[in-house]
Amino acid sequence: MGDEQPWLEPELTLTELAHRLRSTPAALSRTINAGCGQNFNDFVNGYRVAEARRKLADPRFAHYSLLGVALESGFNSKSTFNRVFKKLDGRAPGELERLKT
Repeated sequence: MGDEQPWLEPELTLTELAHRLRSTPAALSRTINAGCGQNFNDFVNGYRVAEARRKLADPRFAHYSLLGVALESGFNSKSTFNRVFKKLDGRAPGELERLKT
């Protein structure tokens, strides 16, 4: 995950990631569930939210809108980004954005 950063691809699926890892979707799903205690979507979205947090704190991304940060972090819509970010971070992404100014 760290080297290739597949979470940056908005259309990443369990099947696609399993194929890249030369595994089956069922085996990968079991591994994520057992090893991380979460489902595939939450697993991938955790990486995406961490990426968005990093970008929101980085002055080089200060000119990006929240939608721009969302898309650059692997989300495919602002509504999904806002919902998932709030679920995993406990704050709306706009609250973090204000911290960097």
